[in-house]
Amino acid sequence: MKTLAKVVGVVGAAAALVWAMRDRFISVAASREPEPPVLRTAAPAPTASGIDAIDGIGPVFASRLKVAGIDDVSKLASATPDTIAEAAGVSGARARTWIEQARSLA
Repeated sequence: MKTLAKVVGVVGAAAALVWAMRDRFISVAASREPEPPVLRTAAPAPTASGIDAIDGIGPVFASRLKVAGIDDVSKLASATPDTIAEAAGVSGARARTWIEQARSLA
């Protein structure tokens, strides 16, 4: 019985030592790995004259708004939120934020 207790104690101490040193082992192994490649590119700078200068309006929403006749920031600033929401297929709250941004740019 004493021998079993000694074996369990030694195995437990070894496990505790490995557990305490795990961060050191992991960090050493991770530091040898090469850096992953960067796949993202910088977003193109928005033009100040187009409606794509508004945060949240990308190419899809811009094309929907252009079909509705809203092709520049001044037209967007003077439009109603219901018109914008219907033309772009977005909520009224999002349309209001777009209009506020357009008014600050215009």
